[in-house]
Amino acid sequence: MYRSVIFVHGTGVRAKKFSETLTKIKGKLQGQAPDLDVRGVYWGDSHGVRLNLGGLSIPDYHRTHGAEKENAEDARLGHWAVLYLDPWYDLRLLRLAPDATARDERAFLATVNGYRPRQQTATALRGAGLDSYFDLALADLRRAPELRTAAKTVDRSGVQHRAAVAIGLVAHTLAAAERDGRATPVGQVRDTLHSHVVGDLSAQDRGAEKPFKKVAVSLAAPIATWYGQQHRGAMSDGAAPLTGDILRYQVHGRGMREEIAAVVASAPGDAVTLIGHSLGGIACVELLADAEGSAGAGKVDQLITVGSQASHLYELDALACLPFAREGELPAQFPERWLNVFDRRDFLSYPAQPVFGTRVQDLPVDNRQPFIESHSAYWDNDAMWEAVTAWIG
Repeated sequence: MYRSVIFVHGTGVRAKKFSETLTKIKGKLQGQAPDLDVRGVYWGDSHGVRLNLGGLSIPDYHRTHGAEKENAEDARLGHWAVLYLDPWYDLRLLRLAPDATARDERAFLATVNGYRPRQQTATALRGAGLDSYFDLALADLRRAPELRTAAKTVDRSGVQHRAAVAIGLVAHTLAAAERDGRATPVGQVRDTLHSHVVGDLSAQDRGAEKPFKKVAVSLAAPIATWYGQQHRGAMSDGAAPLTGDILRYQVHGRGMREEIAAVVASAPGDAVTLIGHSLGGIACVELLADAEGSAGAGKVDQLITVGSQASHLYELDALACLPFAREGELPAQFPERWLNVFDRRDFLSYPAQPVFGTRVQDLPVDNRQPFIESHSAYWDNDAMWEAVTAWIG
């Protein structure tokens, strides 16, 4: 039986932190089981919170906000970091676009299936020693469920969709070469290749910036320090991703759960282990508890929640897809194997076995960090990974 492992990140996480964490998780798991396919669900841009009116709801925000913003180059590189780990991220995000009134799905798929690099692109690929990896990327793209799903929202111009194909192909090519031991090319080589493929596919965006592009590339500001009333805006900049993601999930959680289900459906193999951290764990529990939603996640036979609040929210009757019942019974379709990892020093983590009984196994760990560092320290805890890999089997 071939198994995939899918990681779902938690609240407040954006592109750079997600890519760093997924890289750690891959290293820990594949160090013990090299054949495991490990991938992630990055929802921070598409389903995370943002100040949609630029802080108008916060007193004196225009004067007091002080969190250091990532510049455009940082944002662009953060986007690439996500794509190296998940090349079809942009394509999958396009499934959230509104249905086009004048759709040309067949033409878009024909363009992708018939695409061959032009001479200038082929020469650049050969010069960088990446031609064979690009061929592999093209083959994987044509098989990817994300391509067919994205095609359902393509408009007549198709520029956004072709741009997602172009950047995904380059990211897949570079990531595959690096996994094969090839030296990572400098950014200029990557950008030149990307420019060539964009040209091949006529994917240049000559108009105003599309809403999709803003969603895919824009990153939240890092955590700010609160210096009192004069820095209320700065405090809000920092707190919004942490608390806001949770609040937004309570209202718009279905989109995140559908995103997880889409990644599960496209994962290779016939068995999937879901690893959900913090809010990601809540979303995984709700997805698997929802009879309608879990139909799209039928390959999941193992769930691992890490530093999660699912059991606490259940006790509060605050889970939309799993109403409270004193018996704490999980639905029949819920996976038989659930491992819940928590650290008593992590005040955002909770045991689950006392609430749900023997359907879940609690794994208490000690990350040897104070709160709030304890909430993100699980990934460096070798004792935890030894227990987790043994549990996965």
